[in-house]
Formats: sequence, C-alpha cells, structure tokens
Amino acid sequence: MNPNDYLICLKGEDKTEEVKDLKADGRKVKVTFKDNPFPYSYFRENVFIAKNPKTIDMEDKVAYSGNIPLYDVESILDFGPLVRVRFRNKSKGQVFSKKELSIKSNGIDKTGKDILEYWKEIAHFSPIDDEEESFLEKVFDKLTFVSPESVLSSYINKAPLQKHSPDLQSLIFPFPFNLEQKEALENALSCNITVIEGPPGTGKTQSILNILLNLITRNKTVAVVSDNNAAVKNVRDKLEEEGYGFLVAALGSNKNKEAFFNNMPQGNVQGWSCEIPEEELAAKITSLNTQINHLLKVNLRKAEIQQQLSAYLTEQEHFEAYYEKQDIPEIQKLSFYRTNPEKIIAFLADSYIANKRGTTDSFLYKIKLLFSYGLKDFKALQENDMDLVISLQRKFYQLKIESLIKQKAELAKELEHASFDQLLKQHKHLSEMLFKQKLAKKYHNKRPAQFTIKNYKAKFAEFIEHFPIVLSTTYSLRYSLPENYLLDYVIIDESSQVNLLTGVLALSCCKNAIIVGDTKQLPQIVDEKIISKLSKQAAEPVFNYFEHNILSSILSLYGELGIPKVMLKEHFRCHPKIIEFCNQKYYNGYLVPFTQEDMEQNPLILYRTAEGNHMRNVTTGAKPGKYNQREIDVIVQEILQNPSIAQDSEEIGFTTPYAKQVGAAGRMLPKEIQCDTIHKYQGREKKVMIMSTVLDDTKGGKSGLRFVDDPCKINVAVSRAIKQFVLVTDHSLFNRQGKEIGDLIRYIEYNTLDQNIIESEIVSVFDLLYKEYSAKLNSFSQRLTHRSRYKSQNIIYTLLDDILKEKQYDNLSFTTEVMVKNLLKTTERLTPQELRYVDNRASVDIVIFHKQNKQPVLIIEVDGFAFHENNPAQLEKDAIKDEIMRKYDFRLLRLPTNYSGEEGKIKRELDAALEAVQK
Repeated sequence: MNPNDYLICLKGEDKTEEVKDLKADGRKVKVTFKDNPFPYSYFRENVFIAKNPKTIDMEDKVAYSGNIPLYDVESILDFGPLVRVRFRNKSKGQVFSKKELSIKSNGIDKTGKDILEYWKEIAHFSPIDDEEESFLEKVFDKLTFVSPESVLSSYINKAPLQKHSPDLQSLIFPFPFNLEQKEALENALSCNITVIEGPPGTGKTQSILNILLNLITRNKTVAVVSDNNAAVKNVRDKLEEEGYGFLVAALGSNKNKEAFFNNMPQGNVQGWSCEIPEEELAAKITSLNTQINHLLKVNLRKAEIQQQLSAYLTEQEHFEAYYEKQDIPEIQKLSFYRTNPEKIIAFLADSYIANKRGTTDSFLYKIKLLFSYGLKDFKALQENDMDLVISLQRKFYQLKIESLIKQKAELAKELEHASFDQLLKQHKHLSEMLFKQKLAKKYHNKRPAQFTIKNYKAKFAEFIEHFPIVLSTTYSLRYSLPENYLLDYVIIDESSQVNLLTGVLALSCCKNAIIVGDTKQLPQIVDEKIISKLSKQAAEPVFNYFEHNILSSILSLYGELGIPKVMLKEHFRCHPKIIEFCNQKYYNGYLVPFTQEDMEQNPLILYRTAEGNHMRNVTTGAKPGKYNQREIDVIVQEILQNPSIAQDSEEIGFTTPYAKQVGAAGRMLPKEIQCDTIHKYQGREKKVMIMSTVLDDTKGGKSGLRFVDDPCKINVAVSRAIKQFVLVTDHSLFNRQGKEIGDLIRYIEYNTLDQNIIESEIVSVFDLLYKEYSAKLNSFSQRLTHRSRYKSQNIIYTLLDDILKEKQYDNLSFTTEVMVKNLLKTTERLTPQELRYVDNRASVDIVIFHKQNKQPVLIIEVDGFAFHENNPAQLEKDAIKDEIMRKYDFRLLRLPTNYSGEEGKIKRELDAALEAVQK
C-alpha cells in the first residue's frame, strides 16, 4: 500500500508498506503481505485502516512528541486519530497518536523576525571569549523558530504576563530564608516572568537555591545560567555541599560537557526516606510558617533599630566634637520631668515657636512650660536659652541612644522567648526531610545514569528526568539542549551583565524565566564600534543591544510596577559601615545590615597620595592604558605595613578600574593578593579590599573621570569588602571633581571623624536630630492661625524634594529650621551684636547638604513679603544673618515669596555651589 494514501496498523504497528491487500471477513480482516501469498487473519480491533489523509504543511512549525521536539520533519499526514510523520532524511515515516503529538506554529511574526535579524547581525561582530568567533552567529542562524510557549515569544511580542495559580502552602526552605526571599519564590511560581533584584550581599544565591528545590518537588525542569561562570559555579558548589549535586548536569561548553559525562554524579539517597508521611511533614511546615513569619519581621525590626543606633552613635560623635568647642557652663538641673527624646524635641519646637512669635513672657506659654515640661524657673530659661538648647540637644542623643538600645533588647528578648533560632532550625530540618523523602521516592530504584556526550540529547526525556537542573552559560544553553526543547524554567543570574544576544538565547529555551540581578551593579560590556557596521536598527529602544542588558530590558518592557519584582533588603556580607555607604548612595536606605559592627576595627581607611601628578598613560605597545605607580607604592610601603589591616595576604583583594594598573600591582604585591579589575570582581568578595583610583589632577587624569567615577563601579568595588575597605586616591582630584568617589571620600571622612571634619569651622548638619525636630516643628506650626509663611516654605520643600531627585543633585539632601549656632563650631568671628543674634535662636529656613558628610552646600531663606519687606526690624536681622553667612563662607539664597522662577534660581545656585568646590 502507498503510505502517502493509506495507514494500516496491525496490533499497533505500522505495516502499510508491507501490505499487498486486505479483505474484511466477518469479525476478522484477512491481510496479504507483499512477501507472502498466504493471507493472515487479524481481529478487527487489532486493525486500523485509514486512507486519503490530510497533509499538514510543517513550514515554520515544529512537532513535539510530549515535550520532545521532532527533527527534520517534512510533513505530517493526518489519518484521524493517528498521524504519520515524514522526515526529510528517512525513507519511512513514524506513526504517532494525535493525542501524543502537538504541532506548534512559530511564536513570532515578521516584526519579531526582524528583531532576530537585528540581533543576528550584531552576533556576526560579537565573538565569545571561550568560543570560536562565529559561535553566536551560528546559534542565531539556527534560531528560526521560537516556540509560542517560550518566554522569548512573550518578550518579543510584548505579550501580557501569564499568571499561574500554584499551591503556595507547601513551600519548603532547606536553605536559610527571609520574607523577601519567600516572596521571590512565590512570585516565581505565580508568573511566567519575574525579577529578583539582589543588591550586594543580600542572599541572591540562597534565593536561587530555595527556588530550585521547590521546583524540583513540583517535577519541573530548570536551568541556571549566567555570563559569569563564577555565579553558576557558586550554585553548583552549594548544592554539592548539601548532597544534592546528583541533580545537576553541568553542561555549557564542550569542555564542561566532557568533564560532566566523564564523571557523572551518582546520587545516594539511602536513608533519606522517613516514617513520617509527606502530608504530615508538609502540615508541620505550614503550622510553623505563621509563627516564623512574625518572628522574621521582629528580627528585621531589631536589625533596623541597630542600623538607626549606629547612625545615632556616629552623629553623637560629631555633636560631642561640636559641643566641646561651645564653652557651655554647667547648667543646674532643671525640673524637666518625664525626660525622653520625644519630650526634648517637643520642648525645643514649642520654645522655638514662642521665641519666633515673641510670646516667651506670656502667661499661657509659662503655664504650658509648667504643665507640659515641669519647668518653673522662667528667668533662668531666658538667661540661658541657647546654652540650654544645646545641652538639651546633647541630652537628646543620650536618651535616644538609650531608647534604641532598650527597644533592641526588648525585641531580642521576644525572639529568645519564642526560641526563634530553634524554630528556624526546625523549619529547615522539616524542609530537608520532606525534600529528601521526595527524592528518595524518585531515585531509590533508578538505574545509574548511562548517558554519553553523544547520546544524551537523543535520550533527553530520560536525561532531564535524571538531571532536572542544568547549569550553563547563557550563550551555550541552546547547544546543551535538543533543538527547540523548552525547559520549565530558566534562572538568569547576574543578569545586569547579560547582554541581549545571550539573554534572548536563554529565554528561547524556557516557559518561565526568573531574572536575578541588580541594576545598580555593573552592566554588560558592549563594543559600540559595531554600531557603524550595522545595516539594521532596533525595532524599539527596549530591544536595543547597546542600551539594554536583559535585566534592564525586561524592566523597561513591563515597567517597574507591572512585573512581579522583589528587592532583597537584608544584607549579610559587609561591615555595616561599609555597606551603609552603598545603601545611602545607591539604594535609598532600603538595605538593612545583619552583620555585626566590630567597634575595635576601623572598617574604612583613606590614603591620599602626596601632592604631585603620579599617573602615567601608556599609549603604545600591546597593552596601552593608565597606571599609577605612586598609589601602588603607598599600598606596599604603608597599607600592607599597617597592623590594623589583615596580615593574611589571601584575605586581601586589590581592585581598580584599569587593567594596566592591575598588571602593575600584580608584579609588586604579594602573589596571594588577588588583583583584578572591578568588572571581574563582581560576584566575589574579600575580607579586605584595596581600591586604587589611578587618576591624578592632570588633563589626562581628568579625561578618565567619566570611566572611573562611575556609580556601578564604585558600588561594586566597595561592596566586595567584608571587614575593611581601603581607598587609595589622588590628594585632591576627586574631592573637587568626582561625584561618586568624592562622596565616598566624604563618607569615609565623616564616619572616621577625619581631620578635615575635626578642623573645619563649619559643623556637619545634625541630620537625625533635625529630622525629628523639623517634623515636630512642622506639626506644631500647622496649628498656628497665621500660616502663610509656612505655606510658602512647604511649597519650597516640595520643590526641593523634586529637584534633589534629579541625577546631578541626588547626593544632596536638606533639612529645615536649623539654628545658626548649630552650624558654627566656634563663634570667634562674630561681633557682640551677631553673637546676641545667634544666641537668640537665630535660624535658617533650609540647609541643603551632602548626604555623605552632612556638609552644608546651600542655605535658603524663604522671605515672606509682609514679614520682611515691610518690617525694618526683620530687615536688620536679615542683614546680620547675611553677614554671618558671609564670614563663614556659607552660600545663601533668599527667595522672596512675591517673585517666581524659584526652581531655576535654586538649580543655578546649586550648580554654582558645586562648581565652586571643584575650583
């Protein structure tokens, strides 16, 4: 029979081409074969006969048997319940049940194909380090079909996110976890594309590990990929440490595949079964969850209070340095009852308002002082007003710190009383038991893996059942899987460094994607010289290879609020003082350190080279670049001789933006010290990190500012340090011209009470004190009958909030109603009249200051027309204030409320103030 016209199956086997004739004979069918003249009889139920099939054209389609794609399919003949698949290179087709077979059309249209063509052209000019030059181009040549079920199809088509409804009651956590990591897992199970933003040291790997094990319990297949081999290796190492290495197929490059198949891991699940049923284990875990969730919040709150405590202790140090210069006489104890930090702030706000309104002698004010604060000696209050204020400010810090210590102790007691640590251990133990029990069921009778590098793809259904976790680089994943095979999940780690070419290759291999990375760390490196060679352009900015990595592209496509995203906030790597720089500078204070603060060790050390220009720029030879021998000499002769810095060279890392400086340092530093560029240090850590900035104050040095003074580089460099961060830099360049490194220097100076801070006549703004004071003052002010002046100030506050969010000003902050006395370390420059003015609670409306060292940048006075222009006494006070500001080199901007254009004026003054620092 002609197989193009007939399908004859006898007892389930396709015998079409062997049959010469057949005839029905009652309940039987007589079949005559071509090689035998005698007919055979078959019961009708064992014979399937169909003819005149429909032909299914397979152009731009792929057929799957179950989850496994079929290759070289030419066409499919549809015979009803059964189909025959015809292959290009085989003379005989193969029969499948129509239920078993699925046919999928290409998941992208012409626009999608144009986008692929754009990436393919870039791939032609983008060799991979460890692969032959045409590797990426070859992969893209084969990427002609995109499964409509793949994440790549959703991404290119900008399709809506697909929501799932998983069982979230049976989650397990065999690795440590916190609330954000738990939310990240729930998101991953509930949507086809999710994002985990993991700032440095926040447990990205732990999150990935718990996600992996939960996916395995749900019989899902998953790949962990990255362009960074260290990130993938870290996941494998952690799984192997816990005895789960037999679940992992470390594929990717040919070298990795050979190593894997030459020594395939074999699982030993003996003893992993337990007598407790899975349902009972799951129920015990669920019953623990509510209690642990509450205690995780308590533990987080305890860490937040410790973070506040550390900040107050640092600011108290600065206040004490200020207080020592004030020559304040001992004040006899006043009957200030119920003394607590909130009461002190309330008194300071009340007395300030009374002073401004001129009601300090009023009967009502004195009654309030008596009943609210227990103060009776009104004469002493007036005679010692400013001294009392500063003394109370000092007392505020003492009481606030005592309050925070008490709150922290109470939370610690609650955790101890609830046996928090034991509950976590119990939860982890039950999770491990449940996971191991599931593995024991699956693997206890499974034969040892017998796959080879040549046959594993042909046996991939069995292979992926044996090794449900695949590790690979992003660009090698497609070569590690059968063509057009879809894993259930792909996790892309360190995704900010994954370019669009390799990222989309990984997305083509999965039904769900978890994108793990950090937009504040180093992005991918692209060669912009390619742009001039291209004939095609990106269809839309979101797909632009030169503007986006896979993380930023996904976030841009679906929007920050449109995609399920979690930012991990609990930090476990760096000394709190080290990570707090990154936290305040790059993460808006979102991170909470869980590391302990060693009070005996200085975590931040700054070395400035001697005056002079020490950078050299090599422009010829095989390896041109910038280096600075003087900075290396400082490291060898001073830093490594410093007894306060770790003496074990293996615990020290050296980093710099320049490869040339890495080479020079590598020749002079002990060989145990790992020297690498900041790009290559991402994903790694050292107890001590030394950073060399290289640049000096020459024209050539300044030309490198854009490359060196990069927020992502500085964030990564600082956050590699566990115990100590040492900055070696030019004596003046970055103080004046570097925003990122300049802020780092300011932060180090502020947190180590550097001589530059101690010797300054200008005091760093007491930010924490004034945040509480300004909030209380504002709440009191709102109750006043005449509020026009406060309304105008509030308008300026709102305007400043917006201005300081702009990139060029985002290292600045502001506070309000700051007493002039709190801005001056000494009053030696003041005349008696100016001193009386300052001691009479003179204040400024707004102080804009550097976030990192609290140094004032600009002072703003909001001048109400009636309050100033029509008030000679006030104008006299304004003149005194202006002179004080001039004497102490404060930049002052007055904003009359009857004028307009405030935004432009503020920006011009800020620009001028910042420019003045650079001169």
